Amino acid sequence: MRITTASIAFVAVSCSSSYDIVHAFTSSCRTEAKGSTEKVSTDLFSMTNRRGWLKNVAGVSAASLILGDGGPAKAAVFYDPDRYGDKELKIATVNKLRQNIRDAILQDPSMASQFLKIAVQDALSFNAAKDEGGPDGTIVNVILGGKPALASLKPGATKLAEIAKKIKRTTEITMADIVTFAGAEAIESAGGPRIPVQLGKLDPAKAKEFDYPDLCGSDAANKVVEAFNTSGLSEREVALIYGALGSLETTAKSFKKEDDDFEENEMGDEAVYIPSSFGSPQEIYGVQMGKMDNAVFKNVAKEIKQKKKVDVGVFNDDKVAGWAIKYAGNNNGFLKDLPEAYEKITGLGTRYTGGKVGSLLGGGESEY
Repeated sequence: MRITTASIAFVAVSCSSSYDIVHAFTSSCRTEAKGSTEKVSTDLFSMTNRRGWLKNVAGVSAASLILGDGGPAKAAVFYDPDRYGDKELKIATVNKLRQNIRDAILQDPSMASQFLKIAVQDALSFNAAKDEGGPDGTIVNVILGGKPALASLKPGATKLAEIAKKIKRTTEITMADIVTFAGAEAIESAGGPRIPVQLGKLDPAKAKEFDYPDLCGSDAANKVVEAFNTSGLSEREVALIYGALGSLETTAKSFKKEDDDFEENEMGDEAVYIPSSFGSPQEIYGVQMGKMDNAVFKNVAKEIKQKKKVDVGVFNDDKVAGWAIKYAGNNNGFLKDLPEAYEKITGLGTRYTGGKVGSLLGGGESEY
């Protein structure tokens, strides 16, 4: 018997300061695209977190078994936690992926918000009522295929495709894992907390059909909120994601990157990076561009109090605005919610197959 687990999701995040923050975010939305040595603080493989993760999976699965209708599982995101081999191989994959993504962001800071948007759009394809869809990485090909509502994300999708091609020269990796990891790394690069990402998603047999919402469209207050609700998310998650995007885009505009000459080595990497023991753990793969906070929410709350129409459309929804006001007065809560939130949104529609978790949940062979 195979049991499906679908985690309800939200992504929490934060921001920078004053009207310029929301203005920067709005301007970015309106612009169409032209053209270890690390201590395993990733929390991916620490035994404590692994046991806790297995415990949570088992708990959710038990609930699914009790509350489910007994019908066939239809979730489209297959996941094998043992896909990348033993602990050492997993760590090597994580380090290489993190370095490539951080390099891309530091070379072009606008990639941070692009990567987070792509990860969110990928997850919004999940339909909670039908238990179908989910973040399987097909969003990249959809964007590159010319989907109008996703046109502004083409630079980010192009960069993710380049990263995938480069890593696959020497290491197996799926686009689903790259997209999920890139969104988490984008948040950390802008001074947000490190978010544990469990690698092991499998590439789907075919791309899913889905009407992706335009996150920056004039009707975002309606269509975006509806898309989140359909995925099993609430207005709270909408507010948190847009707070994060505002922070990322403002940070990118103010960050002054160093001019480096990058040269590819024989393995296709732009530089042989040796993790440094100096500085904070968050900067071992490159400097952070700033510090996340709840300034976007503060600015939104101020405009609402003055009875002004907020430039960022989703905050004109009463429920989304309510959450923005709440987080405007709780920066610590905002940042504390982030890791769990991102894990939930990127876990939508997941079906575990193979490995210890697959055996635990009764998973059989993959349908790929």
